[in-house]
Amino acid sequence: MLMTLSPLSVPQDLAVYSRLSTDHYPWTEVTVDLAARQAQGFTGIFDAVQGQRWVRFVWVRGVMRGGYTAGAEVSWANMMRGLPQATVSLQGQEPAVAEIVWSCRQAKAVSLPGTWPDLQDRLHRERFFGILVSGTASSYWESGRMLGGVLPPSGAACVTFSPPVIDDRPSLLAFWLELIAVTHRSHPLDETWRQVSIGLATDHPCLDPFAQEVRVLGGVLQVDQEVSVSELRPALLAAYRATLTRLGVRLADLPINSLREQPIWATAGLEANA
Repeated sequence: MLMTLSPLSVPQDLAVYSRLSTDHYPWTEVTVDLAARQAQGFTGIFDAVQGQRWVRFVWVRGVMRGGYTAGAEVSWANMMRGLPQATVSLQGQEPAVAEIVWSCRQAKAVSLPGTWPDLQDRLHRERFFGILVSGTASSYWESGRMLGGVLPPSGAACVTFSPPVIDDRPSLLAFWLELIAVTHRSHPLDETWRQVSIGLATDHPCLDPFAQEVRVLGGVLQVDQEVSVSELRPALLAAYRATLTRLGVRLADLPINSLREQPIWATAGLEANA
């Protein structure tokens, strides 16, 4: 069913086309064009609007994540049938922004106490992942850092949209165990991990190689039980990012498609190394 709530605005910096009528740019041509872009590894957002009805589709590196409207996911065929005379827009996006759009597709709005820009310190401190919205202004954030979009005006109240953070220890460790093992098979990382951990230990004491609370041996992550999840999540992200950077490796070069499909991926904060 096509709903009536408007989609959140997305960054416009890489617009391909905007508000073209399917009366003049038929659905058959739209579909062929998008298939060609998908084959070329396109990342972006497609919007179709007809009256008060809308559908949004998301691609990341040539993979269609899917389509959705408020409250439901929608297939391409159903969209064309439901919006035969739509206006369509296509915006290229950075992969991290597209991932945020998709992962927040069914998120509920949460009101924040206070106003902008006083809220910025909180977003940074809590390593906010998701979308910050005030009126028509939407901005996209990963690990407390704005990636794109429009910031709220001064004095404005704000709401956020975020997927649920998965903080249970077994799920977190299973995810990182697999990610580090897959990376190590392509690019041995033990020594590099140890080196970057030395530099990061001031901000993340559990990474101190001499304490050996968090370590990688033979590509296997080992974590002491005493390390809390709240300390572990940012420490693993910082060490992994720094390791990839020093190795000169991008996430896009690694065989991790199955990991990208896991719910924990959305809030892991990894896309900066894409």
